[in-house]
Amino acid sequence: MARLRPLKKSTNHPAPHLPAPFPPPSASAGCPPPDANSPLVAPQLQALALGLGTECELLRAVVDSITEPFYAWSVGGLLLMANRGWERATGVRRDTALGKSCSAIFPTDMAKRFLEVNRLVIEKGHPVQEEEFVDQPQGRVHYLTLKFPIRDKSGRIVAVGGVSLSKQA
Repeated sequence: MARLRPLKKSTNHPAPHLPAPFPPPSASAGCPPPDANSPLVAPQLQALALGLGTECELLRAVVDSITEPFYAWSVGGLLLMANRGWERATGVRRDTALGKSCSAIFPTDMAKRFLEVNRLVIEKGHPVQEEEFVDQPQGRVHYLTLKFPIRDKSGRIVAVGGVSLSKQA
């Protein structure tokens, strides 16, 4: 399999006063409540205007509108989120896969490759492009995958996000 060169590390960083783009989950299963002093109030109001209850619901709607697989794995290898595109590509229902390890969801060779690329992202600390594959009933489908670190407020990598584009025409 051909190795692709990693993406260059971005030098465009958001201003330090801006919150992380994905707020950490609250203790409850829902999104954190809006903070009137937060710069996120405007997007939250925009989400409400679109008929969505919160910015978090807006984010969920955006992610599920992406037709290609979009997902996030914990640094420990557990599936944290996946969209409908991920379900279609893998043939696995996300409600049965969330919280499970990669090796519990996929055959060994697939899980090994996914985890290999995740480790690369964690080691390098910036996005990488790699080729991955999914074995489907009609055969192996190859994907060009962009995986990226997801950091907590202190800057520590806590998850690996990714989006995969099929190389099939």
